[in-house]
Amino acid sequence: MHFADAHFGIETYGRIDSETGLNTRLVDFRNSLNFAIDKALDAGVKVALFAGDAYKARDPNQTHQREFASCIRRLTDAGIPVVMVTGNHDVPNATARANAVEIYRTLGVKDVHVLSRPEIVRIETLDGPIQIAAMPYLLRSAALSKEATKGKSVEETTELMVGKYSEYIDYLARQLEPGIPSVLLGHFWVMNAKLSAGPGYFNPSEPQMLVSVAANPEFDYVAMGHIHKFQDLNKRAHPPVVYAGSIDRTDFGERNEEKGFVIADVAKGATTYEFVSVPARRFVDIDVDADLDEPTEKILKAISEKDVADAVVRLKYRISRERLPLVREQEVRDALSAAFMVVSVTRDVTRDAQATRNRLLNESLDPVKALEMFLDTKQNLRKRKDTLMEHARPMIDELLAEEQVQ
Repeated sequence: MHFADAHFGIETYGRIDSETGLNTRLVDFRNSLNFAIDKALDAGVKVALFAGDAYKARDPNQTHQREFASCIRRLTDAGIPVVMVTGNHDVPNATARANAVEIYRTLGVKDVHVLSRPEIVRIETLDGPIQIAAMPYLLRSAALSKEATKGKSVEETTELMVGKYSEYIDYLARQLEPGIPSVLLGHFWVMNAKLSAGPGYFNPSEPQMLVSVAANPEFDYVAMGHIHKFQDLNKRAHPPVVYAGSIDRTDFGERNEEKGFVIADVAKGATTYEFVSVPARRFVDIDVDADLDEPTEKILKAISEKDVADAVVRLKYRISRERLPLVREQEVRDALSAAFMVVSVTRDVTRDAQATRNRLLNESLDPVKALEMFLDTKQNLRKRKDTLMEHARPMIDELLAEEQVQ
């Protein structure tokens, strides 16, 4: 079982559940992870690999720790060893402080291995041994000395971090025992990985590793965390370099992504895997141009074309000020009543076309510029502006030429 980015503690778009007292988004993430564990146990997995970011915060509260630990215990109670590598949300900014998952190691929890530095652990499973090479997220302050970064630009420092990752991965590959299946379990950014839509969470100066570095042929599978979108960056080649993606949706930027985990059959030079979806909370974005004579009907039609039942929903509609009174807002909200949560209903109100025309259009304007501005004030003509201007310019030029002759 390969899973990652559980992010217990994300509570955005949630509310307190009256029965449990827990935030409903925490319940969502827990339910998604438990669904994944059910599927993994049914499939007969022999080891579970967690590729980092157990929590949203580096200092999770006791409730978040309890809920995540209860999921992990379901695996260990079934005799499944769990190997966890630390991600950027797991490690504190200060090197002397404990990381968010270190408690498992401190308590000596049976069959849970927490790897927070580049190292190899050999796991004995019912199907034989497997080697797990850990490449956790590296903090610059811990990986590079002050002397190494003194006087260096951001770009130069990033290159030093790329070199550190490359050096560690090569070292791990060279330490593997031959003949035993091996996995690189990592939490970092591999170049060309597709990010979720939206602004994303990554600093442009974050080091990005070449696929060829991660895909060292000494490994039989590369189990990645950090990027929330499931993908294989080394398709049809050895070894697969797979991001399992986050276990549930974290925001609207991930609304169109399937969420889940990976079941991999790891063998020397012949690994196969499959992605297994979980029923994550759906996020539905509705964006509609309602500047028509019957705007309410247009909005209701757009809502009916989406499955909003039990989903987190965001609605935005565009409309001119003169048509705004025609929107029957209660009917719109009633149409959204099946949603789990309506985050926002946003109205993008355009200026009154006649008022805009009177204020901006005057005889001092160049005719071409005046026409362009006029088309911008007309909702039904705006999208055809380029085509209309292509035909209009020769006619305007001809009229101007005639005026000069006269």
